[in-house]
Amino acid sequence: MTDFHPPPSADLLALLQDMRLSVPRVIQSPPTQPRRASVALIIRLKPAPELVFEGHEQEGYTGEVIKQSDFGLGYTLDDFFRLPWVNHPNTTPEILFIRRAPHQSSSSAPSSSSSGSSSSANTSSQGRWSSHIAFPGGRHEPDDQSAYFTALRETWEEVGIDLAEKEFLHVGRLDEREVTTSLGKRLLMILSPFVFLQTSPFSPVPELQATEVSSVHWIPLSLLAPPFDTAQWSQVEIDISSRLSPRNTFVRWCLRNLIGKMQFGCVLLPDEPDTVAEGFDPSLAFDDSAEGSGSWFNDGKRHLRLWGLTLGMTLDLIAHYPSSTPAHLVLPPTSSRSSSPTASEFNHDQIRDSADFISDPKTPVTVTSSFEDQWEAARLALEEAKKNRTPATGSDKIEGASGAGLTAKGDLGIKVDVEGRRKGKNKRRRGVGPGMTAVFPKFSYPDVNFWIWVFGRRYRQVIQGWENSVRGPDRAADRRVNWSGQALATFYSAVRQALVVAIIMRALLSGIGIAGLTWIFVKGIGGFGGNEL
Repeated sequence: MTDFHPPPSADLLALLQDMRLSVPRVIQSPPTQPRRASVALIIRLKPAPELVFEGHEQEGYTGEVIKQSDFGLGYTLDDFFRLPWVNHPNTTPEILFIRRAPHQSSSSAPSSSSSGSSSSANTSSQGRWSSHIAFPGGRHEPDDQSAYFTALRETWEEVGIDLAEKEFLHVGRLDEREVTTSLGKRLLMILSPFVFLQTSPFSPVPELQATEVSSVHWIPLSLLAPPFDTAQWSQVEIDISSRLSPRNTFVRWCLRNLIGKMQFGCVLLPDEPDTVAEGFDPSLAFDDSAEGSGSWFNDGKRHLRLWGLTLGMTLDLIAHYPSSTPAHLVLPPTSSRSSSPTASEFNHDQIRDSADFISDPKTPVTVTSSFEDQWEAARLALEEAKKNRTPATGSDKIEGASGAGLTAKGDLGIKVDVEGRRKGKNKRRRGVGPGMTAVFPKFSYPDVNFWIWVFGRRYRQVIQGWENSVRGPDRAADRRVNWSGQALATFYSAVRQALVVAIIMRALLSGIGIAGLTWIFVKGIGGFGGNEL
């Protein structure tokens, strides 16, 4: 008897159910920076190629046709997931990305986001996000009624898709994120991600605003689920010296040699645009020279580079899949995936039946910006966790933000952990994945990374507290902590201290080296003159 594999729509339904049951965090803007932005994560189910829909038959076709009444247009979420074409094994869940338009000023206008995301770009900062991969969206305007309205308006303006129409459903939202300067010193805005589902087999034709968007890409969700193969994972290098000294060329040269470059992880995706903007020729207008560009040419193939905040929000969404969260973002070179990354372990009939119980989205909980309280909230949560810690729920070992190891005290805890590993399940709570830390960079110089570790004690404490909240009992106190913001603040605090130490040490060593060479040169000149006399 062959094993039954549920269709991809079953996993997508489980993802949406879990997302609607999870409480999203809404970050309260600090008085010093009220600016906000919104993006739209749009999901569709691409019908199986062999399916034929009424009104779209080829001439002379006499086979089975799906009636217009069964398209799903305007259906509720539970009714939509009961449709036969939705549950076809070859129907593919996809998510929409945009590629920002290339700009002539891109080479001289560096990004100011700590993660390199282009999700919140607007007309005044287009050069920063030249050719970056993003979700449609932009900044909140004074006339916008809410963050949700901003996502609707910006999507309509940029790609011509009206998310208020009946073929789209607002199915939930993800945790808000803080967008900062490159080293996390200053808050730029709060970013609100909203998730929409297309309840129709046919997508509206995008009308792209060519000055902001060059192309639209529908990417299968199966390509976005970690762990990623090494061939699918790469790096984006950012010249941090251009941020620290944007105008002085000599200072930039010195800084570039003193501290190296920032290296962000990125996922490589196929560059196969679904729609391109008028006047944009993908074969000619291939802008991979812009720093952090989403366009990349490697090994004779064109790729999209998904990184930064856009990658982080994507992983936040994927974390709601029923498959267990992986121990690492990237597989070891000798490993290979044994099954589909979104293959569910749930019973298919139970998932189908659960469509009757799709709950309304949970009311968001408000948390404090890390720029208003960079350490206090996390410190209090850690202290409370220590006070309430018991042998039955405590842990002896926690392995980082993306680690899978948890050794429980007591025979019962060990037995549960072993059984969980046998079944291939992870004890991490669904809906919380590696997206929080995936946007953080490394540096090209190993000693800079070492000093980040030295000064990163608070960062590791935040990650430990976050892991406890994810793996331990679901407590309201943990949900009210802005873990993502706390990690961002403490990580970049360590980065700034590490860079200061690295610059000072290299400057001292360079000074000593120059002084030594000068002394040797002067001594040599003096000795040569003495011999002549």
